[in-house]
Amino acid sequence: MNVTVQTGSLEVREGTGGLKALTDADRAEIKRTLEGTALLHTAEHPTITFRSTRITGTPQSFEITGELTIKGRTHPVTVHGKGNNAGPLRGWATVTQSTWGIKPYTAFLGALRLADDIRVEFEVARLEPADGPGSPPRTGQA
Repeated sequence: MNVTVQTGSLEVREGTGGLKALTDADRAEIKRTLEGTALLHTAEHPTITFRSTRITGTPQSFEITGELTIKGRTHPVTVHGKGNNAGPLRGWATVTQSTWGIKPYTAFLGALRLADDIRVEFEVARLEPADGPGSPPRTGQA
């Protein structure tokens, strides 16, 4: 399995453990910072990629081990997921930002900051074969 994410499409949806809740203005400022040269360097690195090397479990509860590439650096990551017949696949992984050379976001003299370990969540509504829509299903291991 290969996944490509446009770096500029990332956004902070929720923050926990802080002194105050994130506002829409906070989220907008974080998005501007993510897209700039300070964190993700989206102009130089427009995509983040994940390539699986091992998949275990069932569609209801699974783990996908693979290689995550951010800012040109590749490191192993394990993705945990759950699914059911009635809805999308959902999953999460913990990413340690400094592993990829990312300094965790801070603002307001450090009053607002992200931890080095962040939880990245995803939801997949539809899966397509690697060759695109309408291609015959593939068999074999990822």
